[in-house]
This record gives sequence, structure tokens and C-alpha cells, in this order.
Amino acid sequence: LVDSSQSMKQVDAFRRDSVQPMVMGWQEIGVTDPAAVSRFDLAEALLGHNDQELIKKLAAKNRPQLYRFSAGIEQLPEVPPPAPQLGSDGEPLPEQQPLAPTLNLDELEPDGRYSNLGGSLRAALDKSRSSEIAAVIILSDGRRNAGPQGAEIARQINQRKIPHTFVLGVGDPSETQRVLLGRFEAPEKTFRRDPFEMRATVVAQGYEPTPVTVKLLRVDAAGGVSVVRNEQVVVGGEATETVVEFKGLKSEEAGRFVYRVVLEPPSGELPEPERHQQERPVEVLGERTRVLLVAGGSSHEFQILRNLLIRDKTIDVSCWLQSADPEFPQDGDEDVRIEQLPTGQSELEPYDVAILIDPDPVKLTPGFCEMLRRHVIENGCGLWWVAGEKFSLAAFKQAAATRSLAELLPVYPDISYAESQVSGFGLAFTKAYPYSLTPEGADGMAAKITRIGQERKDESVLLWNRLPGFHSAFPIKRTKPAATVLVEDINADPRLRRSGDGMPLIAMQHVGAGRILFAGTDETYRWRSIFEEAYNWYWVQGIRYLFEGRIHAGNSRMRLLISDEKIELGDALTVSAECRDEMLQPLIVDDLELSLEHSGDSQETLRLLPVEESPGTYSAQLRPSQTGNYRLHSMPGEGKAVEMQFQVVPAQIESEGPVDRAELSTIAAADGGQLLDTAGELFAAVDDIPSRSATDTFRTPHSIWDDWLTVALLLGALSLEWLLRKRFNLL
Repeated sequence: LVDSSQSMKQVDAFRRDSVQPMVMGWQEIGVTDPAAVSRFDLAEALLGHNDQELIKKLAAKNRPQLYRFSAGIEQLPEVPPPAPQLGSDGEPLPEQQPLAPTLNLDELEPDGRYSNLGGSLRAALDKSRSSEIAAVIILSDGRRNAGPQGAEIARQINQRKIPHTFVLGVGDPSETQRVLLGRFEAPEKTFRRDPFEMRATVVAQGYEPTPVTVKLLRVDAAGGVSVVRNEQVVVGGEATETVVEFKGLKSEEAGRFVYRVVLEPPSGELPEPERHQQERPVEVLGERTRVLLVAGGSSHEFQILRNLLIRDKTIDVSCWLQSADPEFPQDGDEDVRIEQLPTGQSELEPYDVAILIDPDPVKLTPGFCEMLRRHVIENGCGLWWVAGEKFSLAAFKQAAATRSLAELLPVYPDISYAESQVSGFGLAFTKAYPYSLTPEGADGMAAKITRIGQERKDESVLLWNRLPGFHSAFPIKRTKPAATVLVEDINADPRLRRSGDGMPLIAMQHVGAGRILFAGTDETYRWRSIFEEAYNWYWVQGIRYLFEGRIHAGNSRMRLLISDEKIELGDALTVSAECRDEMLQPLIVDDLELSLEHSGDSQETLRLLPVEESPGTYSAQLRPSQTGNYRLHSMPGEGKAVEMQFQVVPAQIESEGPVDRAELSTIAAADGGQLLDTAGELFAAVDDIPSRSATDTFRTPHSIWDDWLTVALLLGALSLEWLLRKRFNLL
């Protein structure tokens, strides 16, 4: 039985004096440096040594049954024997028949997530239940994480009365000294010249406090590698994990890059890409975000936001103030100022985000609103609706031209409540009330919008509690099922509060391909006098979030989904795609093909099959065979590219560590068992295995009835009887 679990991938140090005899043993069979190869490589070297001498020795006396095991057993792959030469009688010549199987060592791979030696041994013995077992040979590191313990395994061997059990520990039994990279966190997308950060975790075991260098490299599309930053940290000692932070990173160039973090291990530990390197693809967006800013009146919110967006170098804003005179020149960046609102879909297409601040429904046509609605759902344009006291009540009503846009919002406005109040929305207060972050707003998927404290999450939460409050907010009846509430008003009328919570104040949701944001108050301008940076960060990050929705949405006719963004090696990933035709109806085809890239290199085609109960949906299971970063994307020619990324990491349940000599010793305690340290000891031990082969001879006796004399005597006796009966008249 050969251990093929993932712990056999470990490369051991073999540095201590006590294990040097093991090193010499491996060198005797041709392994020049055991510290440079994995445990499984050592096992393969043993099996292949001297033209697979071990297998031939076993086959000389008995019939070897060859298995690899992890969670269960599998037959070791064998090379098909050559066709035997036939003699003159048409039978194979005896000398041409192979006496021992030949293993195909190239097909062996240690990819099992579990090590269940006890269950595997039981399965192997069951396969040979009708035979006599001459010996059991186990090649393993002893790192069992499933199934019976060593003592029970030894009892199995004794119950079967197996005379010999040879256990060879493969690897270094001394305490493991290793450092490796754990998590590597990096943003999927960022904007050119925007600061971003990355974090890597260094895991150390068996070392005293030791300084190591961690490098951050960037690989461009042409394959050029540049050093971004070097950090030196101290690992080991009592700290098993050390976090390395790369802060204040910026990219002056746009494009798709691969950021690679490289750990330089201490002297004596060989660098290994799987252990000491990790990569993450990052797309740096260079294009400026096109924003259409529409306001019903020249409110403080509009004026201050307009100035902010015009100053921002990553945003091109076109302003449309509805209350302005027809001859009034509208504001905006110089190259994108407009003289009228877009009248056709092609004019609206360039805009990535539309912001409506208390829009006047009377001065917006139903055609424009429907066109913007379609741009949001089909093209992924972001929509940010800011409610105000002057026009929003009319804009939410059923007969308003803006009704088609209001239906996209993540909330149901309480129109009857607002109409019943005398003062504004009925929520106009003489004093300001605070904003209250929800758990989703503090640390959820959309927390990027509310993360106005750039350093840490807890700083952002504290900052929200210190912001100047609001005096009025539009009453909300309830949120929609897919909505996420980020900020709420905990002082609202109890009739407007969600169960156990406050009234939604800032909420978001996805509709079609676009992202929608709703703000129930237009008083964030009050922040700017005290917390200007927080105000700027809130609006710019909110626009970026909506813009990223358009980037991620890509093709409105296709949506890619994966079951998880990070899986362990050996696990399966479910990939599904929701597809629509040109009429936005479910696309019906025989199959759907996606392109799969591994670490930016190899490409293959993944074929998705239709899901019967869901027309237009296609699905496939993918089980990656290598660790690394993967990218799934639509085929060229299928509209704007749609892509998803995921990562495959080593299985954590099959942990690394020293050879478990105690476990192996317990197994070798079976009657006739031996725990061996070197390959040479194993080669010598197999000579003592007795032959349990037996030849049974079946002889066919020469029956008396087949002799002619017997027939003659029988006929003579019968004739004599007949004569006597005739003589004495007895017939």
C-alpha cells in the first residue's frame, strides 16, 4: 500500500543529525538530495529503483497486489504487458510470459484529501479474502486523519494471521521546520492612481524568531516583472502567523496585471513555488467614469456634489439642472457638457452612472425615463436616487413620468404617510438625528460605499456616529426582498421601522445588470464643513461601486455564477450561466462553452449543459487538478466579455507535518511487524517473506472397469451362472 494523500507532497528538511542514516538510505537508491524532493517522489524512487526490483522480488514468490491509498484504495497503474510470442502449438512460450507487473509511475499523483490507512487495508484484505497473505508492506508518512487508529490496524493484521508486516516511514520524523504563504488578499479591480493595499500571511512552524523577506512583484501583460515593494518581517517563535501589509500601492498604468508575492525562506529551506509564492490578478481601470447628474433644483446637495465631481480627475460629469432657464449654460467637465438630456439610446450609452437628486417628474419625459431604465437593466448603468423634500413625493406617484425608475429602487416609499403630514415628509425635525450603520453597512458585501474611514472598518463605524445628522428623510414603508440596508434611521416613527430595526435610510440592490442605490435624505452636504474627506470618500466610492457594477455586468445577456470563489484541491466547483437571446428571452442551445485560464497561462474549454428545470440556464461541475488562480470568461464574439475568478488552494484537512513515527510504530507492533527506516532495510526484509503459493495435483485413477480382463471375467461369470441354471432346470 502506497500513501497517495496530499501530505505526501511535503518536502522535508532532513537537517538534523539523527535522520542522516535515512538520508544515506535514500541516496543508496539514487535519490541525490532527499531534501529537494517530496515524500511521494521518494516513494516513487523506491518503487522504480533498479528496474522495479522490489516488485520483481515480491513476484518471485507470491502474487503482489499493488495499491495506492488515501480515503480508499485504487490499483496502482500498470504498463500493459507485451503480447506473448506463440509457439508452434499456438500456446504462449513460457519464457515470454512476464513474471511481475510493471508499474506506470508517471501516472501517480498524491492528490488525496484524506489518509485512511485502516479502511484501505481492510478493503485490500477483503479483495484477497480467499487467498493466503504472505506479507503486508506499507509506504506512508503515517499522517492519518480518518479511519481506525494504529492499534486497531495492527489487530486487523493479527486477525488475518499475516506473518510479516513491513512499515517504511517516508519522510523526516523530526519536527518540521517550514515557512509558507497563507492568505494573499488583493483587490480584483482598482482605478489608476487610486491607493489600494494588499495583505499576505506568513505561516511558520518549528523556527525560532527568524527574519525573512517578502517581495511584492508585478507581472505585466508582456511578461515583464517589476519589484513593487520589499518587506522584512520576523516569523517563528510563539507567533505561528505574521501579517505582511503592503499599503499605499498605486498604479500609474491601466491594464490587467498579476501581482505576485514571494517569500524568501530561511537558509536551509529550499524555495518552492507552491509553498512560497502566490499570485492574484488585478485589473487597473484607466477610463474615467462618465456620470450624468440630474437635479430638480439647485439644492445644497447638488451644488456641492457638482463641484466635487468636476474637480475629481477620475470622473467626467455632465450636469442637468432642471430648474435652470433654457438659456442657462449647464455645468460639467468641459468636454462633456450637454445642452439637453439624451434623446436616444446611443446618446445615453456612454454614461456609466446616473445620479438623480430630488428629480422633478414634470420636466422628465416618460421616454427618457424608460430609456434610462433599460440602460440600467440591460447595460449595467448604475443608478443613484437621492430623495429630497421638493419633488420626490410627486416623483414616486403612480402617474409620474419617473415611475418606471422609481420601481427599480430597493425600497417601497410610503406615499400615503408622506401625504398625510403637514411639514415636508412628516419627518422634518428641528434637530438633527444621527445615521446608524447596519451590520451589512459596517462589514457587508457593499460596505465599500459606507467605508468612509479609509484605514480600518472600526474607524469608519465611529466616524458615522460623529457625522452631522439629518433633519428630514423620506418615509419608507418596507424594503424589497433583494435589498440590502446600509444605513438606517433609528429615530423614525415606529410605524416606519423595520421589525426590531430603524427605517431604511441608505439601501442598495441589483436589478438586471445594474446596481441601484437609494438615499432617503439629501443632507450629506452637511458633512463637508467638518468631515470633508468623509464626504468626498462617500460620494466617490459610491460612484465607483455603481461603476464597478457595470464593469462586472459586462454582457447583459449572460450572467456567470460560481459556487465558491476559493476551493480546496480535490473539491468540485459548480459553474452556471444564465443566458438570454437578443429579445432577452431564455437562450436555448445544446450546450454553452466557456474559456478557462489557469494562472494566466493554459487555456481550455469548459462545456456547460442545459439545466432542464430552468430554461436558459447552463451548468457544469469543475474539479481542478492544480492549485492556483483560475479565470472563467465567455468566448469571443458573444458580446462584451463576462468573467469570473476563483482560487484553488491546497486542502487544509490533509495537513503537513513530520512523519508520524508513533502511529507507524503502533501498526508495526502487529505479530511479525517491523518498522523500517531505509529503503535498503526494506529490500533486505522482503527476502524473508515466505512463499504462500501452492500447487495442487489432481490425479485421475486408472479404473478397474476400463480393463478388458475385468470384462472377460464378468462375462465368464454370467455365462457360468446361465449354464448352471440351465443344467438344473432353474431358468
